[in-house]
Amino acid sequence: MAAAVTTDEVIPLVEASGPSWYRTWGRHARNKPLGAIGAVFIFILVIAAIFGQDISIGGETIIPGFSPYPASETNVINKLAAPTFPEHIAGTDSLGRDLFSRIIYGARPAIIIGIVATGLGILGGLIIGMISAYAGGVTDLLLQRISDAFQALPPLLLMMTLVTVLTPSMTTVILVIVIFLIPGTQRVVRGTVFSTMENTYVEAARTIGAGPGRIITRHILPNIMAPILVIASVTIGGTILAEAALSFLGLGANSAQNPTWGFVLFEATQRGNLDRWPWLALTPGAAITLIVLAFNLLGDALRDILDPRLRGTGAGA
Repeated sequence: MAAAVTTDEVIPLVEASGPSWYRTWGRHARNKPLGAIGAVFIFILVIAAIFGQDISIGGETIIPGFSPYPASETNVINKLAAPTFPEHIAGTDSLGRDLFSRIIYGARPAIIIGIVATGLGILGGLIIGMISAYAGGVTDLLLQRISDAFQALPPLLLMMTLVTVLTPSMTTVILVIVIFLIPGTQRVVRGTVFSTMENTYVEAARTIGAGPGRIITRHILPNIMAPILVIASVTIGGTILAEAALSFLGLGANSAQNPTWGFVLFEATQRGNLDRWPWLALTPGAAITLIVLAFNLLGDALRDILDPRLRGTGAGA
């Protein structure tokens, strides 16, 4: 006959197994509800970017999109129509194009530019910041003065100039935004690396003869990833906003197939009389506002979760 299992024997086993990943994230969602709401909006943006329009390979559609209408489909008979359900839930513009569909199509360039530009900017800032902090001396001084020079320039004005010179396109917009992301990112990375280098485990690694490469990759880099993730989540929202500003000025990555949110907002202002047709501006404006806010809320929540000084407190969202 099997021996009875006592409570004293079961509890240690349960505690040792620990919570599963969904319980862990569920607890974070309860503790940081605003961050969870931001994550939901970002998830919706990603789904719209991937599946909102047709996915084609070699000119053949393999997965049809769920957008109600093509972004460029016009219907002048139904132009400037007020929102109606289910035909045009966000109304139509001056050419009869469905605004909700245009917002769905605009999600793809927004998420591509946001993720790619932020990723490249963070990577460049990470490399330069680590080199600057670890090398020190003249190298650090020179890199920081170059960074100061870039940060002293008016970003929007210089981005407009560069995009105009290089011809507006998605690649150009990404490149220009990356140039302005690197200086601020490397400064944050540099400060974080300086504080990490003061820890005893880094000194111990130097004492036993570890080289710079091993110290950076094994001891410094893993311990600065938390602030990097927070920076990345907040920066994506700012990158989407910067692209929308360029598109509003006619210098973004807009195309007939993938209209950007900023350009849709620009078209709304060309009509005038927004008091008669408010949905023309409210729809793209709401999309930009909600996504930028979502990334900022998620970044605040990640900061509170990943920062051990704030973990378990009520700070943040």
